[in-house]
Amino acid sequence: MRKRNLSILAALVLSLALALSLCACGGNGAANTQTDQTGDTGDSGQNTPEPATYTVTFMNGDTKLGEVKVTEGEKAAGYESFEDQPDSEFLGWFETPTFLESSRKELAELAITGDMTLYGSFKSTNVAEDTRAWYIVGASTSGGVLAGSNWANAGVAEADREAFRLQPTGSAVNEVSITVDLYAGDQFQIVHDWQWDGQKGFGAFTEIDETQMANGGGLGGSSDKSNVNVIMDGNYTITLTTDPDNPVQDTMSIVRNGDPVSAPETFKAGPDTSVSVKGSWVEDWSDLRELTRVEGEGNVFTIEMELDAGTQLCFMVFDGGVDTGLVLKDENVTDEASRALLGDAGGNVVLAEAGTYTFTVDADTMSVTVAKA
Repeated sequence: MRKRNLSILAALVLSLALALSLCACGGNGAANTQTDQTGDTGDSGQNTPEPATYTVTFMNGDTKLGEVKVTEGEKAAGYESFEDQPDSEFLGWFETPTFLESSRKELAELAITGDMTLYGSFKSTNVAEDTRAWYIVGASTSGGVLAGSNWANAGVAEADREAFRLQPTGSAVNEVSITVDLYAGDQFQIVHDWQWDGQKGFGAFTEIDETQMANGGGLGGSSDKSNVNVIMDGNYTITLTTDPDNPVQDTMSIVRNGDPVSAPETFKAGPDTSVSVKGSWVEDWSDLRELTRVEGEGNVFTIEMELDAGTQLCFMVFDGGVDTGLVLKDENVTDEASRALLGDAGGNVVLAEAGTYTFTVDADTMSVTVAKA
């Protein structure tokens, strides 16, 4: 009887084990099926953002020609019609309105990654003759030829101005050029008819090597009217091509040919030397104040002035009452104590704070010292 009970119990245990085994298999199968279903019906890809769309705007000077919408990473399309303008030859698209060569954009190859404005260079096929005379004018602290131009001073004789005049090249309509020795520290701009309306400064150059020239700032408030600071001695050729009816098409380049051909004439201060200062304490910089020679100090001159923060000024050197063309600015302030009193350069001496200042100019070393009371 005991044996029979044991047999029955064993049979029950075996049945229960088999049932559990089948349930476990069924559970695993269901779980696997659920996993597969989750994998097949998951949200992969549902949160991928749409590509951004950017606007490319096309300009002809101040005139908007149109715009195109471009998906991020793709190339612009449909802009070709903007390149067809009446009586004009299309020369290219640029990011700068002055058509700086380094800003040229080849749209057939350019992947768009943001909003941008492009300026079309359109050369007129019927350019009027430019009857203006163009000159390089500026200053030189090293005795370079620019000192004689004296920033297009009216006192420079007509005959002497010819040394600074750009001459026709004969290679293209309204193309003029000049080759001249320039020295580190020289500053210049290009003007027409010995006047300052329509001046062409650093920003007006469509080709310029910034290891040789720098933006020297100026009074115009625009890069196009900023002084060009020479930072590398050399013999340079400046070439200007103009369109009198559309100045935005003017192009200007400066190329270094090599070392200067001749040495500069070094100015030597003497008993007839004097120094004056002018600055932005009057809007037109017309107030010229003469410095006092310091007795027993050689060619050293000084002046004390009460000035506001941000005042800009520069110092002019005269000899026998005649302007030498030598102008001392920020680069002539070299000692640390003086420089600590100055703000951002921008070419001229710029005062960081309001106060009473003493300026001392050494005409032998062409240096400026600044002290604040």
